[in-house]
Amino acid sequence: MDKKYRLKDIEEKIDRDKTTLIRWEKDGLIPRAKRDSRGWRYYSQEQVQNIVNNVLSTDYFRKVSNESNI
Repeated sequence: MDKKYRLKDIEEKIDRDKTTLIRWEKDGLIPRAKRDSRGWRYYSQEQVQNIVNNVLSTDYFRKVSNESNI
């Protein structure tokens, strides 16, 4: 069985709050998480790697967040 990654696992890697990740998901910037039987979000290893790489290698997410505050 593949390991499931939670929001907390991503938070630690990119130094962002879970509410930011949830907003990005809602806005379609990151893939929609699957849900377990409790309704908690989880991601695959591939999804986590893609999210972390995109956030750390670009300023895209910061620009999108700043533009929405204008």
